[in-house]
Amino acid sequence: MTELFTLNNFIIVVLCYIIGSFPTAYLLVKYKTNKDLTKEGSGNVGTLNSFTVSKSKFIGIAVLLIDILKGILPVYFMLFIMPHPYQSVMLGACALILGHNYPVWLKFKGGRGLATGAGIFMVINFYILVGWCIVWLLVFLVKRKVLIANTIATFLLPFYVLLINLFSFFVVNSNVQGFSLNYFTFYSIIITIIILSRHTEVFKKNKVS
Repeated sequence: MTELFTLNNFIIVVLCYIIGSFPTAYLLVKYKTNKDLTKEGSGNVGTLNSFTVSKSKFIGIAVLLIDILKGILPVYFMLFIMPHPYQSVMLGACALILGHNYPVWLKFKGGRGLATGAGIFMVINFYILVGWCIVWLLVFLVKRKVLIANTIATFLLPFYVLLINLFSFFVVNSNVQGFSLNYFTFYSIIITIIILSRHTEVFKKNKVS
């Protein structure tokens, strides 16, 4: 079993936090409009608010793609290019989300982690993303509220993880170094909690109904 508290894991967590905390939306909106995204719109430093504040489809799409890549590239690199133990990769994935949602550079005012989380699960297990998209679409067709669809689809992430545990054909990357379904399950739920920690603010502030 891979040890948790190692220098290697510490370095991975720090580097991934820094990568995740790169304030894509904040910088692009600042450059385009000279507005502080943390003080405009919903105050969220992510795709939806960057589009709302800048009124630019290019900015919105650029933020979305870059934030997705913040999840894809580090995880793919750690998993396949310079392979690290699976638990180390999952720790890094959690740090990416934590950095995106709570960047030290912006006084811990970040995004909600969905784009970066999508990038992570594209590599870790794309079935998670498939499940999320199906639920999101169904909820959106009923409620017509993006943030409600985001929150419910994300809240059900542990359910998608449970299905993967029950049906072995949903398991991917089982051949990588140190793979463990327990690690996949535990850290996927941690990622879910970090993402939801920013979505609950939506309801606390009564921004959606």
